[in-house]
Amino acid sequence: MRKLLFAGCLLAAVGAAGQTFRADAIRAHMNFLANDLLEGRGTGTRGYDLGAAYVAAQFEAAGLAPGNGDSYFQNIAFRVTRPGGSSMITLTPMGGSSSTFHFAEGFVTSGDPLKPTTEIRGPVVYAGFGVTSPERDYDDYAGIDATGKIVLCFTGAPKDFPDTLRAHFSSTSTKIENAAAHGASAIAFMRLPEDLDRTSWDTSVHQARAGSMHWLQANGKPAGVNESLSTTLTLNEPAISALFAKALLPRHTVIREAESGKPRSFDLPVMMSLRILSSHSSASSANVVGLFRGADPRLRDEFLVYTSHIDHVGTAEAVNGDAIYNGAFDNASGVAAMIEVARAFSESPQKPRRSIVFVGTTAEEKGFRGADYFAANPTVPAGAVVANINIDMIMMFAPVRDVTVIGSGNSSLGTAAARAASAMKLEVSPDPFPAEVVLVRSDQYPFIKRGIPAVFPIAGYRARSADVHLLDLQRQWLRARYHQPTDDLKQPMDFSVAAQLAEFDYRLGMEVANGSKRPRWNRGDFFGRRFGGDRASRTKENR
Repeated sequence: MRKLLFAGCLLAAVGAAGQTFRADAIRAHMNFLANDLLEGRGTGTRGYDLGAAYVAAQFEAAGLAPGNGDSYFQNIAFRVTRPGGSSMITLTPMGGSSSTFHFAEGFVTSGDPLKPTTEIRGPVVYAGFGVTSPERDYDDYAGIDATGKIVLCFTGAPKDFPDTLRAHFSSTSTKIENAAAHGASAIAFMRLPEDLDRTSWDTSVHQARAGSMHWLQANGKPAGVNESLSTTLTLNEPAISALFAKALLPRHTVIREAESGKPRSFDLPVMMSLRILSSHSSASSANVVGLFRGADPRLRDEFLVYTSHIDHVGTAEAVNGDAIYNGAFDNASGVAAMIEVARAFSESPQKPRRSIVFVGTTAEEKGFRGADYFAANPTVPAGAVVANINIDMIMMFAPVRDVTVIGSGNSSLGTAAARAASAMKLEVSPDPFPAEVVLVRSDQYPFIKRGIPAVFPIAGYRARSADVHLLDLQRQWLRARYHQPTDDLKQPMDFSVAAQLAEFDYRLGMEVANGSKRPRWNRGDFFGRRFGGDRASRTKENR
């Protein structure tokens, strides 16, 4: 298998206008970015700064101009929040004795970004998935009153929702906003069995201990924090069992109904008291921004934005003696591909009509904070950003004959992607893991939430060799290596896969940059209606 996976890793893909996408260059970039010396590129660390400096140097070498005035760096001030190990919750059922659960045992939290000590007491109400969707005539809050209560809900969304809606309503921020709108004082999450299979409790504890980061607004307040509901919890088995011990419906029925997409919400006969301790500190980290000016005097003041996150999770608890979480696939691979795309544009004899911004983002692993900062504070005029193409975590197992373009069904970017794939004789395959709701889990989502069409192309899962079963390899990788020290340079990689995806991303970008019309949301698209606003109306003449 190792021989098969490395076969062809040094091949190069020849793209449009004779451009060469070099597998060996991608390997070289990854060998630096995922080296132990960078210690996992944690946001706000020296290792991240070294990675960012490398990307800036590569942008300059590729002929990109500084993308933030005269600098390649867009510095961001962050508030760092870490939970205290002595945080606890107490559950008191009606007519019963209290049970206390401690951090990392009965629950986890990333802490409260607003307060060092958070104390809340209130009754608990179960609210299905915590979703209110007029589009589906669906409301988990119908028939219950969440005012002053602690809402308990499942992660995810009903599986019969279309993929776009399922992704949006699975977003934690969407659930928090909805709970706050219904007057909740806090929100606690639990997971369905299939979700527990994808993310172990140990992984949840590890992620929670790493804490959270939020960029600071001009008023000094952390962005993206709901001031009326700033505390969230994720519960473990013992606490969940205690909550449902005397519930209206037994827990197995609640799970079965949620899995069927038809949960019934109801009050739980339990009072919850929570005491969350949080420590706060400051950090600084930078996006890396490069600019390639378009050639058309009429269109060069419009901008296509490529993103790829430089950060990973840094260093943490050792696994088999290794405490460095190198992030080779996630996301040294994507950054390496983006550098190749930038070089290809710079060297191409066919210059794009629109301008192109390349952004190596920070703090993606903290909730795509760097991309959110750029989308809120773009280094080019906000209304001039026409689209986003995100490159993240290339699964480089074996040569593929397809590509999957997450978000392609939402906008005219899907048509452009189909043309790019056809030119490469690639098939376009659907998302193989819709339950993972990838659309809202990477740097494209902050752009979508600001009404900007965006896509996330990923390497496909149809191997050119009938003997390779890529979906099985991808599932195994997600279970064994995702956010683990073993996502390092020692694992088998076929760099030709990344070269092929880089070519696809380049061709897609050239389609967008040269199009006579801006990308637009598809008529009636959920994101276009919800976030497109004036942008949608301004593109009507393009339809």
